[in-house]
Amino acid sequence: MPKALIADDHALIRSGLREMLEGCAPGMPVLEVETLPQVIDCLGRDPEIGLVLLDLVIPGARGLEGLDLLRQHFPAVAVIVVSADETPALIRRALAAGAAGYLPKSTRTEVMAGALRLVLAGGVYVPPSIIDGEEEPRPERPALDPKTLGLTERQGEILALLGEGLTNRAIGDRLGLAEQTVKNQVSQTLRRLGIASRIEAAVLARRYRRP
Repeated sequence: MPKALIADDHALIRSGLREMLEGCAPGMPVLEVETLPQVIDCLGRDPEIGLVLLDLVIPGARGLEGLDLLRQHFPAVAVIVVSADETPALIRRALAAGAAGYLPKSTRTEVMAGALRLVLAGGVYVPPSIIDGEEEPRPERPALDPKTLGLTERQGEILALLGEGLTNRAIGDRLGLAEQTVKNQVSQTLRRLGIASRIEAAVLARRYRRP
């Protein structure tokens, strides 16, 4: 089982996140640090760390600097942003930069726990406020047209469901496919799109609406 690393300079927040992680993934080793340099040091020394819960405002980083640095140097590590900043534009920027999820610190405990389970299963968590609402009116998104993107109809369905942050198993349940079949379809879809990760695919999918 991979290890998790909590990066927050408030002991109370770290304690709460640790408790949730231990409830979501019993037996998962959980480490704690307070600064961005400590995060980088831990990731450099311990390749078993597979998940980082990152506060955007910790000593050594401000804004998305820490996330950008981790995505650049440790792309295989899933990073969930846990922040008091609920600005929709910032949340979108974090997800576009490759965050596996964004958890406002005001998120209810049960919702936060569900989001952690989703990310641990390979999904991407997007706050409902970003899916359902906008801070200002925006032009309607174009419909997702698989042919325009060079995809088959099935690959278009896969892309749309990746945009919802679903895991392979959840996509399989939705489409009536075996999990291994979904895994193969996801790989083919990413190759067709010329992108490397399902996080990038999710960001792309959210530029479109379901037809």
